[in-house]
Amino acid sequence: MKVVDMFGCGLPVCAVSYSCVDELVKVEKNGLLFSSSSELADELLMLFRGFPNECDALKSLKNGALETGSSARWAAEWEEHAKPLISEVI
Repeated sequence: MKVVDMFGCGLPVCAVSYSCVDELVKVEKNGLLFSSSSELADELLMLFRGFPNECDALKSLKNGALETGSSARWAAEWEEHAKPLISEVI
């Protein structure tokens, strides 16, 4: 579920490679998979190469995450559902 939430926010995922995770995380489209700490370190270094302005790989994965995520974005859901309830209480 957290992966789906992350995609809904446009956040690409680096996830431990386990059975079935590839149903959600599409390597080099909306995230990356790793099997060891050294693989994760390599992926993070690659994603943040050129930080803060030239992180092309990270930007590409972010776009893929946004495409993968639900059409309902967090901000829109907040405005429609949560904010009115909280406003009533306050």
